[in-house]
Amino acid sequence: MKAVTPRFQCPIDDLVPIARLLRVSYERDQKELAALLPDDYTPAFLKDYDQRLAVANALVSSLAQRATGMLYTARIQALYQVLPELLNFLQARVRRVETPTVLPKAFGIEAARKARNADNHSGLEAALKLVLQNVAANAAGLAKKGQQPADTQKLQDVYDALVDDTTSQGASMSTQKNLTQDNLEVLNHLYEAMQHLLADGKALYAASNRAKAQDYAMSQLMKKVSQARPPKPVPPVPPAA
Repeated sequence: MKAVTPRFQCPIDDLVPIARLLRVSYERDQKELAALLPDDYTPAFLKDYDQRLAVANALVSSLAQRATGMLYTARIQALYQVLPELLNFLQARVRRVETPTVLPKAFGIEAARKARNADNHSGLEAALKLVLQNVAANAAGLAKKGQQPADTQKLQDVYDALVDDTTSQGASMSTQKNLTQDNLEVLNHLYEAMQHLLADGKALYAASNRAKAQDYAMSQLMKKVSQARPPKPVPPVPPAA
């Protein structure tokens, strides 16, 4: 299947706000546009335009989807921070266990540590699964050396959360890709109607009314949308040393 590409040059998330501004201009200038192109600017035009705009407006924002993916990444990174101490304490106890079921180097702890340091999610899942299996097989011996059920549960919680968040992150990335393709189909359809209106408004007012002509210039509409956004928060200035 051929990838869908945008036919417009503005940011994806700006197209709907721009379409709304363009609609306002059309309502204001409807009679003059209808006089220019009576077969095109009928009541059916606005009905069709509004339908395209409504579908585009209902889309899941690609920015919101990316933010969801970033949230999963942040959660996984938080899990990474608690692992070193859990693994270090467990390794110290494994070294002291009498008659373990496997050699300490085969316990999975080192593999988990390396996977964590390499940011290898799938490798870390596999290593932690092995660690938990070996902890269960050596539960009695580890308990004598200070491994509490709460310690093991923390490892289990990390493993469960890692699996869940990694799966969710993958699903989010897949959904984002599909949404982007679907969004572009819908937004391109909206832009088809906008493109005609932009060109016709320019033709109508370029020589007679510069102010109105600018209302049909994509660059000016992009500027208006950009200026309407709330300013980004300014980070606090750290106190002087």
